[in-house]
Amino acid sequence: MDLTALRSFHEVCQQGSISAAAQALGYTQSAVSRQLATLEAALRGPLLQRHARGVQPTEAGEALLAHAAAILARVEQATEEVAAARTRQPARLRVGAVPTAVGHLLPRALTAYAATDPGVRVSFAEGVTPRLLPRLRDGKLDLVVVTDYPPGLPVLDGVRVLHLLDDRLYLALPRTHRLAGRGPVDLADLADEAWVEDYAGAAAVLTSACGRAGFTPRVEIETGGWMGKLAFVAAGFGVCLVPGLLVPAIRADVTVCELRDPPVRAVYAALRDRDARTGPAARFAEALAGVARP
Repeated sequence: MDLTALRSFHEVCQQGSISAAAQALGYTQSAVSRQLATLEAALRGPLLQRHARGVQPTEAGEALLAHAAAILARVEQATEEVAAARTRQPARLRVGAVPTAVGHLLPRALTAYAATDPGVRVSFAEGVTPRLLPRLRDGKLDLVVVTDYPPGLPVLDGVRVLHLLDDRLYLALPRTHRLAGRGPVDLADLADEAWVEDYAGAAAVLTSACGRAGFTPRVEIETGGWMGKLAFVAAGFGVCLVPGLLVPAIRADVTVCELRDPPVRAVYAALRDRDARTGPAARFAEALAGVARP
């Protein structure tokens, strides 16, 4: 397969039309059409079918698309590594993680990892689990730290998942709250409270935990990101659940209380099977496992 044609096919599928793909790639529409024709000839069958709003992959096209992103990512990675070897630039490790892992777990892991691989340049990207795992599978990231919060971790071919720790959830309160400073708190004591939450998946975990305690939480503030959530809690607009990984980084004007029978989420490192035994990703996974141990 011609890589230029494969890249054009992937872009057409992403954009939904040949003209939009041509514009994104900087080619003429006829050039993209010729590349697609070359690819279809090489694979002996149609890969796209036209419809009223553009094009969509055929069954064979869907099969190719499942591999195209990974192929192109590996080519890009190979090109970078060859250039690095030629110019003696440091190798690169691309790590993705859920936001709560960035505040405490990842810096400690990087400290441990740097002692064994000082020549590797590490970059970090934040995201939620459903978006990080496909980026790992497609070769855009080398290792990701993910959770089953909301419950459930998808199984992907070619991806190995390593359990790091079980992370209890805590309760974040304003410092002046009536329950601040008390021992383990029952969620049932918060039935009349306003709650601060962000996206639907996290709210589902909150709703489930509160449902077991006999009430439906009243979410008054919806905001994305922990900085915003904790700012509203500190200002007295509500309370929220926080993972244990985040507790060391919580601002001073927020009180953290233990919950009686708290929800627990599992935290994992995921990497591709081919990287799981040797190389920077495998060694970073070992560093993560080391700092995650009690």
